Amino acid sequence: MRKILELNSFADTLAFHEIMKLRPSILIGALSLLTIAASAKTIVVNTTNNVSPGPGETNLVMAISLLQDGDAVHFNIPGPGPFYLVTPPLFPDNGYPAITNHNVTIDGYTQPGSSPNSNTILSSNNANIQIVLDSRGGGTHEDPVSGYDPTESALLFVKGATNVTISGLCFLGPGPGSNSLEDPYRYALAFALEAGYGHIHGCWFGLDLDHINVYPFRDAVAGFQGPSGHFINGTTVGVEKTAANSSEARSQFNIIVGESIPIILEGESYRICGNFLNVFPDGVTDYNIDSGLPPNDLDAFIEIGRRGNNCVIGTDGDGINDAEERNIFGGVTVAHEGLLEWYSGPRTNNIIAGNCFGVGVDGTTRFVNSMRLLTDLPATASFRIGSDIDGVSDDLEGNIIAMSTPPTIFADLNLGRISLRGNRLINGGIAPFSFADNRGDRLVLFTNYDAPYLSTNSSIIPTLLTSSTQAHLRGTCALGKYPYTNVIIDVYLADEEGWTNGQTFEFFELAYTNSLGGTLYYGFAQGKTYLGSFVDNGPQDLDPAPGQFDLDISSFNVPVSDLVTVAANYSADLPGTHNGRTHTSNFAMPINLLPAPRMNIARINDFVVLSWPTNSGQLTIQSTPSLAPPDWTDLDDVPINPVGTNYEARLPIASTDVFFRLRN
Repeated sequence: MRKILELNSFADTLAFHEIMKLRPSILIGALSLLTIAASAKTIVVNTTNNVSPGPGETNLVMAISLLQDGDAVHFNIPGPGPFYLVTPPLFPDNGYPAITNHNVTIDGYTQPGSSPNSNTILSSNNANIQIVLDSRGGGTHEDPVSGYDPTESALLFVKGATNVTISGLCFLGPGPGSNSLEDPYRYALAFALEAGYGHIHGCWFGLDLDHINVYPFRDAVAGFQGPSGHFINGTTVGVEKTAANSSEARSQFNIIVGESIPIILEGESYRICGNFLNVFPDGVTDYNIDSGLPPNDLDAFIEIGRRGNNCVIGTDGDGINDAEERNIFGGVTVAHEGLLEWYSGPRTNNIIAGNCFGVGVDGTTRFVNSMRLLTDLPATASFRIGSDIDGVSDDLEGNIIAMSTPPTIFADLNLGRISLRGNRLINGGIAPFSFADNRGDRLVLFTNYDAPYLSTNSSIIPTLLTSSTQAHLRGTCALGKYPYTNVIIDVYLADEEGWTNGQTFEFFELAYTNSLGGTLYYGFAQGKTYLGSFVDNGPQDLDPAPGQFDLDISSFNVPVSDLVTVAANYSADLPGTHNGRTHTSNFAMPINLLPAPRMNIARINDFVVLSWPTNSGQLTIQSTPSLAPPDWTDLDDVPINPVGTNYEARLPIASTDVFFRLRN
């Protein structure tokens, strides 16, 4: 080090003092990195014996005790695996010692015979893990620092150490514990005292290597900030943003099965990408913790607290490894909080994209699932659930959210900005704001929820005109409120399952009167298949009036038997902006389209006969003497009569050129 910093002249000395005066942190950081690089070592665990290792043997207890900044723990245990390393008992050994050094790695994939997963996230997980940290006997580590009580413990406890990487390990637990001194809560991994930017890759939690037996903890990954503000920021569970390619991304998938709270972190800037949560390695079998069997106590799959900003659950949409960043969530029939929970803090700029909720990796296997997606959010909250439709990985960013027993509240939303675009919603409740409950107590909340983003002087739910055809989708939407004045209409095939099932609940908020004076009920409107987007008053909108649209959807080739719905998006940014500030309306009540009219022209004697199918509706005939430019005029005085299955109009043959068209 002295040689590197040797000062060869008076000028060098002055330069050195200037560096120290202006940028001391950079120099100190460089010195620290050089020190770590010079002293970092690899400690090899070569025995499963955590109690009395023999001469020349190093167990995991010793390896953790020997760690210094930048060190790595590898494994080379002789003999056939897998190898079960029994955690030292809580009493009197207090489990493994806490990890307190920065930039350290514990990598189970260094054990000969092991290999990480190589399959895509939409397939089975074929990881071959050989190192099992076995706490089925209750062995864990207690360390009542800020954020943790003496009634909490962890198999591996990371205390104040940043950038710790845990990879290629299987964690087996003794159950959740009972929050007592004798039987504390037990976590697989716990982070404390600002132990931020941890990395959890290619691990299995709660599931034995036989792919069958489940031995859970209370939490798989926990990080509590405590009363003194030691936030646990920047943790990655699964695929790193820096994964070099799809192969590296796939090697980082985790499987987490059976925990009461699989992941709970307090802070911000988390990445939870590329995980099976309560889904077995085959990807199509789930572990429904609330199937009627003990412990029956799922809180939520993921809980993020205290700050809750800048978090990504699933695909980040940067065009790099997006297909491998999705999470697969098993079914849930009872949860204390919901599928996902953000509690306390501003909760801004969060992304939930590309995930499968209640559906297996094949996209068709349905799990028993009936819980709200999100819990209560404040006015400060902002979430993108699905795609931002910016032209990058749009088809990967949509979530599949499937329910089996409606009505399911999509989310407990009082306020906050929610973008809900490009998703595949199946058999859920009304989205994004579930305003109907047969009590009417959510209607005012619904108006308040939308009020910051759009005009509430008219209907805040878009309306589709029943005269819409396969060629032209017509309707109305509310106007945006500054700065959310860019209005984008997303067109979907509606989910007929939720629409039909929702009608059976006969919520009075969804009642309407039919043409015979009877009372009928709408179902739960939601988009199942995203078709495309149009800007209100944009170049593809044929209706120039603000808040009214006439969209050419002929390229979508929608069958008349399919239901169509739309949602209006109110954006403060231009359409196509990455992660733009956007708020999505509820979905329009879906309609069936009329057939696109096809006009036939024939000459009979001195007349031009125009005809079109009666199931296209009663249309207006227009004419123009020229197409360049056109000057269309309604022919209101021409009689139109039904003739068989067609409408027919007869016009005298003119002495000059004339062009005709039909208009709704």
